[in-house]
Amino acid sequence: MASRQDEINKLLSQAEDSIKQRQAHQQREALFAEQANVRFANNLAAFEKFYPDIAEAIKHFQTRDDFCLHVTESGHGNFVPQGEKAPLYSDDPIAQTIAQVEKYTKNANFGRTDYTNTSRWESDDERMHIQYMRRLSEVLADIEPQQLTLMKALPAHYPTALIFGVGLGYHIPELLSRHSFDYMFICEPDLELFFASLFCIDWAEVITKIDEQGGCLFLSLGVDYDEFFDEIYRIADDIGSFSAINSYCYQHYPSVQVNELIRSFFDNYYQLQQGYGFYNDAITGLAHAVRNVEAGANFLFATNEAKEVVADIPVFIVGNGPSLDDAIEVIRANQDKAIIMAAGTALQSLLKAGIVPDFHVLVERPKITYDILKMLEPEQGYGDLNLLTVDVMYPDVLDMYKWAGIGLKGPEAASVFLSLFSYVNCGMPITELIASSPFVSNTALSFAAMMGFKNVYLLGVDNGYHLSGQTHSKLSVYQDKDKPLSVLEGANIRFEGNFDNDVMATPLMAISKSNFDRLLTALAGSINAYNVGNGAKLRGATPVREGDVILEEEIIGKHQLIEDIKSTFFKTIDLGDTEQLMSFDDFDELCDYILDVGARSVKTREDANSVLKAEQRVVYAYKQSKAQHLFHLLKGTLLYFHCPMISLLYQFEDEQQTLQYFHEIHSLWLDFVKEAKSDFRKNWRTKCTWTKPEYEHYKKG
Repeated sequence: MASRQDEINKLLSQAEDSIKQRQAHQQREALFAEQANVRFANNLAAFEKFYPDIAEAIKHFQTRDDFCLHVTESGHGNFVPQGEKAPLYSDDPIAQTIAQVEKYTKNANFGRTDYTNTSRWESDDERMHIQYMRRLSEVLADIEPQQLTLMKALPAHYPTALIFGVGLGYHIPELLSRHSFDYMFICEPDLELFFASLFCIDWAEVITKIDEQGGCLFLSLGVDYDEFFDEIYRIADDIGSFSAINSYCYQHYPSVQVNELIRSFFDNYYQLQQGYGFYNDAITGLAHAVRNVEAGANFLFATNEAKEVVADIPVFIVGNGPSLDDAIEVIRANQDKAIIMAAGTALQSLLKAGIVPDFHVLVERPKITYDILKMLEPEQGYGDLNLLTVDVMYPDVLDMYKWAGIGLKGPEAASVFLSLFSYVNCGMPITELIASSPFVSNTALSFAAMMGFKNVYLLGVDNGYHLSGQTHSKLSVYQDKDKPLSVLEGANIRFEGNFDNDVMATPLMAISKSNFDRLLTALAGSINAYNVGNGAKLRGATPVREGDVILEEEIIGKHQLIEDIKSTFFKTIDLGDTEQLMSFDDFDELCDYILDVGARSVKTREDANSVLKAEQRVVYAYKQSKAQHLFHLLKGTLLYFHCPMISLLYQFEDEQQTLQYFHEIHSLWLDFVKEAKSDFRKNWRTKCTWTKPEYEHYKKG
C-alpha cells in the first residue's frame, strides 16, 4: 500500500513540476515577448536614422507562415532557419556564443596579404612612383617573417572585421564588448534570420557603439555570393582598399550559403589589391587631357537624343582572343549590317583578314601606346580610320587618325577635372565611360553602352587563355615573328567557359571579366548583350555560337551613319584658363596636412593605425570636394604604401619590431608626399615619356 502511495506522490510531484516548468516557460515567453517588441521598435528607429534603406526593407519584410522565435531555458530567443530541422543554438545561446567568441578570438582567422613576399622592383628613372615602389620593395623584401612569430590572437583593436552570418546576432555585441574595429562588414544571406535578430539583440547599441568608436559598419543582407563580393568591392573602392585588405574573419554558423560567401570573398580577394592607379599615371593623364582639350579634340556627350541614332543598330565589339578565329567569317558576312569596333590589336587582325572596322578603340595613356602604334602601323597608315579613346590618351595618338572621339575614362584625376568644368562651361558633363578598364575591350563595350546601342555582340572577347595554350587570335600581331609583342604570364585563375572549355586568366584579365560582369548586370533589361564563341562566361550576356549570329538587314547609308554618330555624339569644349583651375594651393595644404599628421608621435600599433587612418580620411575627403582631381593624384600611391603598412602592423606579435618596419615605410611615404607637392606645379602639363627599350627608337618620332 505504501509503495502505491509513493508512486502516486511521485506522479503528483512530476505533474506539479511539469506545471511549474510550463508556467515558468510561459513567464519567460511573456517576458521575452515584451522585451523583444521593445528591442524591435528601438532597432527599427535606429535603422531609420542610420540605414533608411534597411529600415524600409524591414517594414516590408514578409515572414513565412510558421515564423517563430522559440524561448530557451535561459530566456533568450532561438530559431529554426527555413529548410532546417534543428535550431541555431542550444538552451543557453549566450553561454554558447561567449564560448564561440573566446575560441575564435584566441585562435583568430585573418585574411590578409603577406607583403614580405614582395620582389624587388626594377629601377625607373622617369616615374617617381616607381622609384618609391623600388625603395618600398627593398624594405619589404628584407623582412624575414620566419624569424618572427605571427599574431594568433585578435588584439583589442584591429583594422577590419568581416563577419559571415548574423544568425540571431548574439556574437556581435559580445565581440564588440572585447574588441574594436575601424571597419566592420557583416553579411547575412538569409534576410529572415536578420529580421529575427531584431527581436534578440540591441542593434541600436551596436550601431551607436561603432559610431562612438569612430568605426564604420557595413551590412550586406539577403545577398548571394556574387552580389556580396560586388558590394565589398564597391565599398572598398569608395572608401579605400585598406578597409578590406587586412580582415579578421568570423563565421558564426555553418550553412551552404555562408560557405559560398566565404569562398567568393577569398576567390576574388586579388581584386582588392589591383587597379589602384598611381601618381605618375594621374598627373600624366591630367596633362594629356588638358592638351587634348586645347588641341580641339572631340568629346563624348551621350544625350538621349543622340542615343536614338544608334538604338536599333547592332554593334560588334571585337577583341583579339583565340575565339576571334572562329568569328572572322561572321564579322566578314555582317560587316555591312553592324557597326564594328576593334579593340586594340584586334585592328591588325581584322585588317589582315581584309575587314576595316568602323572604329578603332584604344585606352592606354603612356607614350608606349604611340610607339607600338608606329611599330604596328599598317601599310596604309591610320589616316582613314576613326578612333574612339579616352581623355588620358597620349595626345600625339589622336593626330594619327582621320578622326578621334574621346570619353572620360574615370575615375581618374583627368576625368573628374574635365567632368566638373565641362559641366560648368557646357551645361552638362562629358560622358564617363563606366567600367572602361583595365583592357581596351572593356573600353569598347563601355563606349557602346554609353552611346545607347541596344544590341551588342562580343566577338574574340575571351577574358582568358584557352586550355589548348592559345592566347590570342592566329591573325594577331602576338603571333607575328617580325613584330612580336610580349604575352602576359601568370594565368592561374580558372573561369567557366561560355560553351565548351574553361579559360585561364591572369589577375588583370580576371578584373576585366569582373568589370564586364558588373557593367552587363547593371545594364540588364536595357541592352541585349551576346557573348559569341568560346571565351569566359559573362554575367548578363547571352552565350551565342558563331553560327547562330544572324543579322537580317544591311545598314542603309552606313557611311553616313558613321558621320552622324561622330557629329551627334561628339563636340569640342573650352575650359578657359586651365592653370587657374588646378588648385595648386589646395594640393599644398593637403600635402602639408599629411606631413603634419605623419609627424605625430607613434609608440604603439594603435598610434600608428590612428596616423594612417587620419591620413587616409583627409585624402578621401577630397573625393567629395570641387578639387576631386587632387584626391586621384594621391590615392593610388597612398594605397600602395598604406596597404602594406596596415598588414604589417597586425601581422607579427613583436610590437616593437613591427613599429620599426612601420617607421621605415612611413618615412618613405612622407618623402613621396614632399616630392609630389613640388612636382605637381612643375609637371602638370608634362606628357608621359615612358616607353620600353625595344621602342626607344620611336621617341624622336
